[in-house]
Amino acid sequence: MKKILYISLVLLLLTACSNEREEAIYPAEEAPQLEEILNKQDTINGYRSVLNDEDILVAIDIKRMKRFNKEKIEKNLKKQLEEKFPDKEILVTGDLKVRWELEKVMDNQLNTEKLSETIEEIKSLSKEET
Repeated sequence: MKKILYISLVLLLLTACSNEREEAIYPAEEAPQLEEILNKQDTINGYRSVLNDEDILVAIDIKRMKRFNKEKIEKNLKKQLEEKFPDKEILVTGDLKVRWELEKVMDNQLNTEKLSETIEEIKSLSKEET
């Protein structure tokens, strides 16, 4: 009985302490510079990003103890992205509802026209306060 308890405890600890980051950029072929900047961030667990000709949307998952500085992290990351992509409008947010919407976009793999419409909807969604 003790062996089973110890084994299950060890397995629980190993699976709960996974440090795997969830990273995705859509469309992926246009993203090496964006990916480089986002992967350097040590304050985030993962990200979802969608980009088109005019916009870059990034939803970040901020580490638990860093969430007190959420606005500062978003602002710093946005500044870095604006320096790298001066011709694009950039939205960086830690908002979960925006992240869910970006995941839907990635799952559906929309064409260019629908992607632009969806990006505008997500931008308006990010301005809402709950």
